[in-house]
Amino acid sequence: MEIEIPNEFRRLFDSDWREAAVYGGRGSLKSHTVGRFLLIKARQKKTRVACFREFQNSISESSYQLLVDLINKYNLNDFRITDNAILNKINGSDFIFKGLHRNEQSIKSIEGIDLAWVEEAQTVSEKSIDVLTPTIRKPGSQIIYTYNRLEEEDPVHKRLVIEGRPNTLIINVNYDIAIKYGWFPEVLRVEMEDDRERRPALYKHKWLGEPNTKTGRIFTDWDTEIDEIPKEARLVRYGLDFGYSIDPTVIIAIYSYNGMYILDEVTYMKGLSNRTIADILINKERAMVVADSSEPKSIQEIYDYGINIVGAKKGQGSVNQGIQWVQELKIGLTRRSIKTRAAYLNYKWAMDKDEKVLNEPDDSVHEWSNSMDAVRYGLDSFRPLQPTVQNNDTGGVNPFIPGIG
Repeated sequence: MEIEIPNEFRRLFDSDWREAAVYGGRGSLKSHTVGRFLLIKARQKKTRVACFREFQNSISESSYQLLVDLINKYNLNDFRITDNAILNKINGSDFIFKGLHRNEQSIKSIEGIDLAWVEEAQTVSEKSIDVLTPTIRKPGSQIIYTYNRLEEEDPVHKRLVIEGRPNTLIINVNYDIAIKYGWFPEVLRVEMEDDRERRPALYKHKWLGEPNTKTGRIFTDWDTEIDEIPKEARLVRYGLDFGYSIDPTVIIAIYSYNGMYILDEVTYMKGLSNRTIADILINKERAMVVADSSEPKSIQEIYDYGINIVGAKKGQGSVNQGIQWVQELKIGLTRRSIKTRAAYLNYKWAMDKDEKVLNEPDDSVHEWSNSMDAVRYGLDSFRPLQPTVQNNDTGGVNPFIPGIG
């Protein structure tokens, strides 16, 4: 099969650039095109390719699977696929996969890289960039960053586009590229049109790649980033939002530390059975799990596996009450909580067609509500219950007690 590359990406094949910023909205062919480009280069001559992400705890969290899928799609039988690498059997080209965060010595020890690909580069820290760029030092070597912008000051965008660097290639693409070549799936077209008509602010960020703004955001002050959980921090809860085929299952660990709560993303994954969820929790430090109570059978099954789990109490107004409670808390996020941070930045109030903010979360975008619901379930369990008058002789009043609200 012939490997096709959109004309808008043809400059990738030139040798006059050192770093390339390839960015834009969803459906813009960025990752798939860069993956194709790297495979072509690796077939032309012996090439050492390093594929990076800020956080990579396993090969499944890398761009490995995308490259494997492309190799299979195009029947590229000259590649040999191992459990953690890709090799070309004819010319010796190879692909390696590494995480950047807290991996400085391992990154510095890599030699002879011709091409580096940094995927999801919007999450890469300035420190990681400063370690990476001098490491990729072979004459003629090049670094490609692919990303969807999160904020105005994303370090990679600030470095390459706002401030600029010598010999930088800028490729800004959106979904119209996929439409032009007939590569835009109908299911995405329907989603895009719906966002454009009903959620213009989301449409601009999600499909046009514009950075996030605070307009309409439900939470706005979780700006404390934590590199590692402090030893003095105490694990107090897990928040759990169920998913399976469409939505991910999300587990958030909640730590109490120095007057604040630290959120740490444990799991954000589709296709998890209740047995697997229980296994994940069994292998973590123990704490009460507060889960979505709309899944009582799942809660019971996970409880039967030995997990201390309860359902979040729900009722009229409980969502907004829980949000209001979380808004009052001081919150920090670990840097590795990538999906949770993206959800925090994108979790917004619903708006009408005139972009007037309504008093309810925009639950039509489940991608962002999953993590935020898990956070709310866990933190809301510390919200004091309202006092109730007892029907007894003393007329006493129940004190405020921690509830699961």
